Amino acid sequence: MTSAVSFYLLNDEKVNQEAFACRLCQRALQEGLPLFVWCESLDVMERFDQLLWTFQASSFVPHEIDDPKAPICLGLTVPDAFLKSEQKVGCLNLTSQAADATQFDRVLEIIEANDAAKAAGRERFKGYKQQGITPTTHQIK
Repeated sequence: MTSAVSFYLLNDEKVNQEAFACRLCQRALQEGLPLFVWCESLDVMERFDQLLWTFQASSFVPHEIDDPKAPICLGLTVPDAFLKSEQKVGCLNLTSQAADATQFDRVLEIIEANDAAKAAGRERFKGYKQQGITPTTHQIK
């Protein structure tokens, strides 16, 4: 599987990582791309679950926890069904480590506008380069 990795660099500290992640989920849904949201911890997963229901007053992003049949699946580990899927599958990485990009058609990374997040993002960027992938970057203002 040939993967594309995209880094979204949030250049303004007022732009919230979680709100931007909700927007990426909404876009994946609109594009028909099943998306696995890889969460760092149970707390992160539960908080993001709530955000997807409430981040817009007029709509919500349909999703489930640990259900690979859902258009947006939140989890701590990648479900086997995602790995065996014949359709294109994306990963929104909300963890501190690089995803195994060979498991997905597209990996999305969000880097907040602070030094710690940028340093962690550089390490993940290097991790993808070691996997033979040159990530693209997008400046978000």
